[in-house]
Amino acid sequence: MNNQSLSLFNRRYKAIRKEKSYYNKFIFNGHFTVFLLILLGAFIFGYGEWLQHIPQHIDYALFASIAVALVSLFPIRTLLKDADKIFLLPFEKHMKDYMQVSLIYSYSSRIFLQVILLIILFPLFYKLNDNHFTFYIVFAISAIIFPYLGLLVKWQWLKLNLSSWTINLLLFVLFGITFYLILRFHNYFAIIFIFIVGVLLLILKLNSKKQLFPWERMIAIEQQKHTNYYKFVNMFTDVKHLRESAVRRSYLDFILPTPKGNKFNENRMYLFLFVRSFVRGRDAFSIILRLVIIALVLMLWLSNPIVSLIIGSLFMYITLLQMAQFYTQQAYGLWPQVWPVSDTKVIKGYEQFLYRLMIGVGIIFTILFVIKHPTLFFFALLFFIVGWLTIRSTIKKLKYQETLLRD
Repeated sequence: MNNQSLSLFNRRYKAIRKEKSYYNKFIFNGHFTVFLLILLGAFIFGYGEWLQHIPQHIDYALFASIAVALVSLFPIRTLLKDADKIFLLPFEKHMKDYMQVSLIYSYSSRIFLQVILLIILFPLFYKLNDNHFTFYIVFAISAIIFPYLGLLVKWQWLKLNLSSWTINLLLFVLFGITFYLILRFHNYFAIIFIFIVGVLLLILKLNSKKQLFPWERMIAIEQQKHTNYYKFVNMFTDVKHLRESAVRRSYLDFILPTPKGNKFNENRMYLFLFVRSFVRGRDAFSIILRLVIIALVLMLWLSNPIVSLIIGSLFMYITLLQMAQFYTQQAYGLWPQVWPVSDTKVIKGYEQFLYRLMIGVGIIFTILFVIKHPTLFFFALLFFIVGWLTIRSTIKKLKYQETLLRD
């Protein structure tokens, strides 16, 4: 039976790996790969310059400890499906190996983020501590071990059907204190917190030994993680499994005045539809908001004007590019069937929507750039030029695709 549970996990692992391989073709296409490479180059260049003049009187150990502690809270991935709460229930006692392998999968699928963060932080603490790095080795080892111990503890906590946020908070505090004592005070005895987590794990194991699996909760957690992945992929291509949800944002009502009189016609309906779907939509709005915030943080941190222009232009390009899937979601949905109009009017409405989005994002980038580099304010026009070229290319492709569909 244990071999069958491992076989079940392997089949599901292969299925999800195949699915990710399929979607990766759309995510890491030529445009996005070039974007990532340029962004990486800009980050390395800006980070190198920043390391030459590190601001003083900042507790970098505290911020680094908080960041690494947060990243160390790996989520549990079980790959369970909704039907499992019925069909796997009689085999629960044979699912021990399945869960052990799933915890290993949960660890291995996220550890690369931990390693990348450790690599990024190393030059900072190497310079702050006059080229000494023995303490950093201890820090790196603890940062590699803690996430797996955390997964083991979270699994036992889950079996006891206790609140997830409490164990996350407890682990965050334990991890953060350990990292801070090592980075700030080079106190190697802080490694004793690993044994404290081990004792906590032993206590939880003894208490959860006779507990049944919380199937409903485990499946809900896995479904949420998978949905989050689909939302990310949906930035690049349509995902059939994803259901669009809506949310009311009353503070943005001024963007959505109700069309009246001659403005309520087929020439303006799709502009209103795209704007309303964007403002009320949960996914597209959140994605664009996150991209803008990331761009602003990078432009603020990497204060070199050339780097800021590159980052702003790239994020303008990627922001407008991600809205390409927004067109297919709306243009081929319900409204074209309720009120059929020419596809040229749909594309025109989409083009008007993109220009409004470009102007909004461009103004935000321009304000930050002018504040940081007031004498070079005229270079901010580059954001709008990149946006205009991106929209022009996008609309040209859409018109060509619609021509092919008509044929």
